[in-house]
Amino acid sequence: MRQSFVTTAAVAAVFFAGGAWTPQQGWLAAGLSAVQLVPLLWSRRAPATVLVAVTFATVGHLLLAQPRNTMYLPVLLALYSTPQRRLAAAAALAVGAAVFPAKGPLDGTVLAVTICAVAWLLGAERRRALADRAERAARRLHDTLAQTTAVMLVQAETLRAVGDLTDADRARLDTLLAAGRGALTLVRRTLDDLREDEDRAPDLAEVLARLRTAGLVLDRDPVLPALPRPARELAERFVAETAVNALRHNGPGVRLRFDVETGDRVRITARNALNGTPRPGGGRGLAGLAEQAGGALSFGPRDGEWVVSVGLPAAATRSRTGSRAA
Repeated sequence: MRQSFVTTAAVAAVFFAGGAWTPQQGWLAAGLSAVQLVPLLWSRRAPATVLVAVTFATVGHLLLAQPRNTMYLPVLLALYSTPQRRLAAAAALAVGAAVFPAKGPLDGTVLAVTICAVAWLLGAERRRALADRAERAARRLHDTLAQTTAVMLVQAETLRAVGDLTDADRARLDTLLAAGRGALTLVRRTLDDLREDEDRAPDLAEVLARLRTAGLVLDRDPVLPALPRPARELAERFVAETAVNALRHNGPGVRLRFDVETGDRVRITARNALNGTPRPGGGRGLAGLAEQAGGALSFGPRDGEWVVSVGLPAAATRSRTGSRAA
C-alpha cells in the first residue's frame, strides 16, 4: 500500500503541476480529478475496477475542459496495472476519442492511444518477467526439496535394512518413511500452483557432497564448460537431478559417471549400472528439464547401464572434457 501511495502521489503532483486541473474549471472538474487519482491507491488489488473508474472520469474531464496531455496520466498508471487486454484496448480508445474534438486525429487520438498502448505493454512485460521468475523459482524449489528429501529417505531405508533395530524402532522408521514419501508427494502437487518470488538454487558442489554422504559413489564432480547463464542453470540442474535419481533408485553404493562433450552443443551424459528392472520413467524433475531443453533429453537402459543424456546450446568451446567415477 505504501508503494501505491507514493506512486499515486507522484502522479498527482505531475497532474496538478501540468495544469490538468485549475480552480477555473470548477467543482465538477475537481470531482472528476479526484476520481481519476484516488482509485489508483487500489490499482494492484482491483486493477480492472480501478481502470474502469479512472477511464470514465478521464473521459469526462477531457470533454469538460480544454484537454491537456497530463489529464490522462492517471489512466496510464491504471493501464500499467491491468492484465485484461480487451479492457485496456477499450480504455485507450475511449481516451483517444475524448481528445479528438479538441486536438484532432494526430496530436489527439493517435498520440493518446499510442501512449496508452505503451503503458499497457510495459505492464504486460513486467508481468511476464515476474511469471518467468516464479516458474524458475518453483522448479528450483522442487529440485531442492526433492534432493533433500531423497537423501533423508535413502538414509532411513538403509538404517531399516541393516540396522540392529527392535520391532518398535522399525515401526517408527516405517512411520517416518511413509511421512517423508507423503510429504514429497504433497510438495510436488502444491508446486504445480506455486508462482511466487525467485530463490537461489543450491550450489551444485553442495548438492553432490550431500549425496556422497548418503552413499553416492562419484570420484569427481563433472567439469562443466563456460555456458550462457540459462544453459548453465539447466546443466547444473541436470547433474543434480540425475545424481539424486541414481541414489534413490539404486541405493547407497551406486557408482555414477558423468561425461561432458563440448562443441556446437554441450552434451552431458550420466551412466550408472542397472540395478534390477529398468525404471519406467525419468522422474518429474527430468520431465521439467526436458521441457526447458526443448526435448533434447533422453534416458533409458543401454548396454547394462542406465543412461541419461542432455544437449544444451554452448558458448565457444574448444575441446572434449570428461569427468568419470570408475
